[in-house]
Order: sequence, then structure tokens, then C-alpha cells
Amino acid sequence: MCLTYDEPLSHLLVAMQYGSIPIVRKTGGLYDTVFDVDHDKERARARGLEPNGFSFDGADTNGVDYALNRAISAWFDARGWFQSLCKRVMEQDWSWNRPALDYIELYRSACKF
Repeated sequence: MCLTYDEPLSHLLVAMQYGSIPIVRKTGGLYDTVFDVDHDKERARARGLEPNGFSFDGADTNGVDYALNRAISAWFDARGWFQSLCKRVMEQDWSWNRPALDYIELYRSACKF
């Protein structure tokens, strides 16, 4: 969970609003916001979301190649699915609306004690 302002992360989320599919290393706030289309379906659904990008583990060329190759293959071999992924990414809400409502609910629960 990212609890501080993160400039690169904020740009990632803006890019997603325009349909850019993220390809990221699984780290920090990126891991919290990007759910791999092949490996994170259950983790995404547990948060009420759908998978929205491609990710890799290691900070080496093999990891990057793995994610890039899956994204490129999806673009060429499953164009319709890739376009639906772009649409799904644009529809996801990364605003502060949902977290704000969660905090209000938490506050109200605490006030009952």
C-alpha cells in the first residue's frame, strides 16, 4: 500500500485513464495498482477489480522481456481482447473517492465505541 504521494505512480494512473496498459515491476505502489492479466486474477477480484496490466518480478532483462513479450503477443494475437483490456483500464476508478468512503466508514465505526 502506498501511503505517500508518489509522482511516477500518479502519472501511471493518469496514463491508465487514457487506456495505456501498464507493464510494471511488482514493487510498492505499482504492485497495489497493477494486477497482472495472467497471474493476479484472484488478487484483483479480492479488491473488487479486474486484472489491468502486465507485471514481472525481477529487476533484470528476463523479467522485463517476459512481461513485454506477453503484452506484444496479446496486441498481435488477441487484438479484440487487448482493446477490451484498454477499455477496462479506462473504467477503473483510481480516484480518492473509494478510499475516502472507506475512511469515513472506519471513522464511524470507531465512534461507536
